[in-house]
Amino acid sequence: MPVHPSIQVTQKEVEDSYEFKLTKKILKREFPWIVDVLVPDDEEINNYGLIFLPLVIDPFMLQRMEGWPFNYYMSVYFSGYLKSDGPYSYRTSYLTTIYDVSREQTGPIQEEIEKTMKSIAKSPAIPQDLKLNKDRIFVVGEYVLKNMEVPDDVVYTERP
Repeated sequence: MPVHPSIQVTQKEVEDSYEFKLTKKILKREFPWIVDVLVPDDEEINNYGLIFLPLVIDPFMLQRMEGWPFNYYMSVYFSGYLKSDGPYSYRTSYLTTIYDVSREQTGPIQEEIEKTMKSIAKSPAIPQDLKLNKDRIFVVGEYVLKNMEVPDDVVYTERP
């Protein structure tokens, strides 16, 4: 159900907000495999009270950091289905659809990202006039892959 008109925002309002710019900067610093943070378009941004931000990730860097093998079918996406410019062709709500690991392994990362986003929103260091002021908070919307060179050391699970 769409949010009440009094708390609706536009994509541009969010992109221009200090709170979003700070969130984006901190996420990219704390999680170096997050390469960009997107804002939903005007049609999607007001569907829910939360603002679901798509995170563009470098899946190869995350694999090197965590040691998680890719699901075998990801080789198909890496070999030509991903586009260098949007719209990105692989989006998922769960890292477990990219990597062959359990949610127990990926959950702490998602929780840490969400915790970081909430701490920014609640930070008294950000003056109230620099916040969105709409009683809306940012959360992870989905993980987005863009076209990238596939490194030679990529590890996949065996096809069943």
